[in-house]
Amino acid sequence: MNRSIAYYSLGCKVNLYESESLINKFIDNGFELKEFNDVCDVYLINTCTVTHTGDSKSRKIIREAVRRNKDAVIAVMGCYAELKPEDIAGIDGVDIIVGTYNRNKIYDLVMKYLDNKPAKADLSYKVDVLKIKDYEEMKLDRYNDKTRGFVKIQDGCDNYCSYCTVPYSRGHIRSRKIEDCVNEITTLTKAGMKEIVLSGINTGAYGKDLGITLAHLLKELVKIEGLGRIRISSIEESEITKELLDVIKENKEHFCDHFHIPLQAACNNTLKRMKRKYDIETYKSKIDLIRSYFKDVNITVDILAGFSGETEEDFKDGYKFIESMDFGEMHVFPYSRRERTLAYKFDNIIDPITKKKRVNDLLHLNEKKALEYRNKFLGKIVEVLVEKNVNGICFGHSSNYLEVEFKSNKQENDLVKVEITKIGYPKCIGKEI
Repeated sequence: MNRSIAYYSLGCKVNLYESESLINKFIDNGFELKEFNDVCDVYLINTCTVTHTGDSKSRKIIREAVRRNKDAVIAVMGCYAELKPEDIAGIDGVDIIVGTYNRNKIYDLVMKYLDNKPAKADLSYKVDVLKIKDYEEMKLDRYNDKTRGFVKIQDGCDNYCSYCTVPYSRGHIRSRKIEDCVNEITTLTKAGMKEIVLSGINTGAYGKDLGITLAHLLKELVKIEGLGRIRISSIEESEITKELLDVIKENKEHFCDHFHIPLQAACNNTLKRMKRKYDIETYKSKIDLIRSYFKDVNITVDILAGFSGETEEDFKDGYKFIESMDFGEMHVFPYSRRERTLAYKFDNIIDPITKKKRVNDLLHLNEKKALEYRNKFLGKIVEVLVEKNVNGICFGHSSNYLEVEFKSNKQENDLVKVEITKIGYPKCIGKEI
């Protein structure tokens, strides 16, 4: 009887890519992929540590796997495993801990432990990622249940924003070779994948360690025969250059009309304490530049609410700035204090009630601005990638990242022209053309 495996990937799309890459190796060697709530021989958990919630959920998922089958091999990797391996080693039943490097050794370790399960967690393959200089190549030739293909092009971050643990959990910038990116996207395209999402820990920093830029990579990707559309998962304001925008405009048929550009705070006082590399004037000028290239582009952003020292006046100033910017969507998060970061030592911590109110105020503003953006497309035709079809109702996203629902017999991974007939948030309603 075949052995079975299940996985749980928390956090970002980079984690998802890494999990899928490893899972495919198990499947290719005869393992049956099951749901995470099934009893399996092996459980792979990819952890997150961006917030306290990520930490606690990582622990919860690990304990669930142990309870489901105490004899299973439990392999844990990811950012929480990198920063707090001792926390995970303290959970009875965990066998393998590798952090954010040496992931390619997991299969061999699991095979070894299936026959000889250790008495306690093995930490010997956990290394200090800050000392790693090379990109760990992980290959992917398919996704098992996704229509959009997330392709990892770089790892690490050197920004050291005052609130963020990512540079400590992921290490320095390491970029994937252009030929490896091209080969993988070529393979996924030939397999029928019609949207590729370029992903990384600091995606726009691609190539800094190689003496090239993200624009160099894009110029090579557009040469791929049969290439569908490309979406850039997230990119910092400082990494959006005229060279990059020129490449996208010249090959517009291959690029999604959507940029996700983290803002994090909308007033200069808070941005300065966050050690972000721009002020709101610089940020606005970059958004204006993008819109001079692409008129109806969807700009989506991340916002942290309740950062330590954020006064009521700071928040109100930021609210007014956001209100003026016509963002298509905001991802709003309450600030979570993280050990090892500079901001962990900051005074003037915002109380939970004030923080929650600010989050809610921004969420209400987000809904208002999102509807305003979507109203531009009422009666317009957009091309939607079908992500699922449930009893003749299709769901998917347009190039400019509108979530659209419409009646159709089309199947997953089909690109369909749809007229937007009703505006809503988060979903718009359309009809197939």
